[in-house]
Amino acid sequence: MISQPNVAVKIIIKWKDRILIRRHKNGAFDFPGGRMEFGETIIGALKRELREELDYNLTKEPQFLDVYNYVSRNKKRHSVFLNYFLRLSKKPKIVAKESAKNLWLTKKELISREIVKEGKFLDEIFSR
Repeated sequence: MISQPNVAVKIIIKWKDRILIRRHKNGAFDFPGGRMEFGETIIGALKRELREELDYNLTKEPQFLDVYNYVSRNKKRHSVFLNYFLRLSKKPKIVAKESAKNLWLTKKELISREIVKEGKFLDEIFSR
């Protein structure tokens, strides 16, 4: 049983009218990012995760978006996500790593595929 939540950093990267989302081999979708390591800074964790997952070097400071608290239905997993947002003027060169496929999707595609179901969240990130 986990006695405390893990803390993770995630980043929504927007280019034109699309955001980057990753699809894993098991079919799960998520935004780039991951768990913070002991002693790491938040931005340091984002930089490390983007290098590991996308071979991308974060050079521009992302904007803080929100905090999302997640507790699994079986109460065995508790995660706190620190979410960041980064708008890019040109499409970055990224590499698919860790058995995941990188997808640049529009708001309509995210809704039709039922990848992100929170309408308020989608409105927020696509209005930026």
